[in-house]
Amino acid sequence: MPFINDFNTSDFELLYETEQGIWFATKRNEYGFPKYIAQPLRILDGSGQEDAEDAAFHKLMYNSNLGDAIAQIFNHENIISIAGHIKTHPFIGTAPVAGELQLSRPRNYIVWDYCDAGNLSGIFLCMGRSRSPPDFYLPESLCWHVLTSLLNSITYLHDGKRLFLDTKAPAGGERQWLPVDQDWNPILHRAIEPMNIFFQHPRGSETYGLCKLGNFEHAAVTNHVISPDDEADVVDEDVEVSIAMAARRGFESLDTLRHKLRTSVTADTADNYPYTIADELFSVGKVLFTMMTGENSPSSDKLSMTRYSAGLQRVVMDLLKPDSRRKITKVLPRTKMVMDYYREWKNGTEEGKNYKDIEDGMLPRYEAEMEMKI
Repeated sequence: MPFINDFNTSDFELLYETEQGIWFATKRNEYGFPKYIAQPLRILDGSGQEDAEDAAFHKLMYNSNLGDAIAQIFNHENIISIAGHIKTHPFIGTAPVAGELQLSRPRNYIVWDYCDAGNLSGIFLCMGRSRSPPDFYLPESLCWHVLTSLLNSITYLHDGKRLFLDTKAPAGGERQWLPVDQDWNPILHRAIEPMNIFFQHPRGSETYGLCKLGNFEHAAVTNHVISPDDEADVVDEDVEVSIAMAARRGFESLDTLRHKLRTSVTADTADNYPYTIADELFSVGKVLFTMMTGENSPSSDKLSMTRYSAGLQRVVMDLLKPDSRRKITKVLPRTKMVMDYYREWKNGTEEGKNYKDIEDGMLPRYEAEMEMKI
């Protein structure tokens, strides 16, 4: 259907719609393959096909003064993020007398990142057709890429901290983890699994494109405040603390969840235990176990028999420990520890030295841009 983009309301414009009903979008004056997809908000176009999700999303974005907060949450390099908004006016014909174009009511679209390299489930599907050694399923570089990306995303979602690249810092300087909002409420994704882990093609010299966590259908925003101490992620079992928690599916009151947290310690029933950040970390470990072995049921014995580096094995074993009842209060200390192992692998192995991560790809582009401005 022909349409006119309202350039006063967006830096994006629609390109075309596929047979599957997916709209592709691009930034104005941007060339090359489309890098965004657009989700129509049917509640605004008068088509009579409104659904509950569109109505709820429109209420959040426009009627509840929460649009900025929603956009901030979906604004991270390792999360499928909101890139912008498009408002269009589809053609419906020409006026019979004046010959002027007639436009229908405006249609609105939310613009999202386009993950053009598929998801982790697709990689597993392709691997199922190949004869990969049982002790070395996927490349270690890809394992580290997914692991660090997932930890970056859930450190942001749960702790409200993100890693900033200071292009003016000296080479080898430590990057800073900075808070994005002093009033951050931890978010639990509750569905970290291969089908929700997406990839983009590389945009520069990096080995792999960005890895992004998507599908927030089951995500829960918790009423919890992160303590300011970055270094302590586990507290004594006998200390009463506030932990970000949610039901495993759906929603329950905080009082009910706290009661389950206290009483299910001796019940030994995982289904009755609230979902916490420990479960999120276990899910990451389970994804990595499958990437390393091709199997779905975690086993430390199986993991120890693989040919991956000792650092990667140690990290994944730690994530898979049956410690869902430990009072883990934040992700950042664990993420920092994993990053130390990652740098050890990257600087100390042949594969690691040949692997280029997103920072390796960003710095040359930044330096080239600076030279062009001089």
